[in-house]
Amino acid sequence: MAGKGGKGTTRNGRDSRAKRLGVKLYAGQMAQAGSILVRQHGTRYLPGINVRRAVDDTLYAVKTGQIKFRTINKRLFTGLRRTATEIRVEAV
Repeated sequence: MAGKGGKGTTRNGRDSRAKRLGVKLYAGQMAQAGSILVRQHGTRYLPGINVRRAVDDTLYAVKTGQIKFRTINKRLFTGLRRTATEIRVEAV
């Protein structure tokens, strides 16, 4: 006979909702001023011309225009380099 009752555990049953991260508008598409371009944690994508970074690292367009992506070499504060993708909005 069991000394304890076979009850379910309360450690199960929790899960967080997906955060819907990622690129929202792609290269060549038109962006309106204020539209979200990328939702991200950290700075995987860097803001370029006419793009700003919000407090939660979301990138958004400042002006209406066409989206362009480009790869740049960025120097870190440690002296090392990393490649990063910069997003810019070229005003029309």
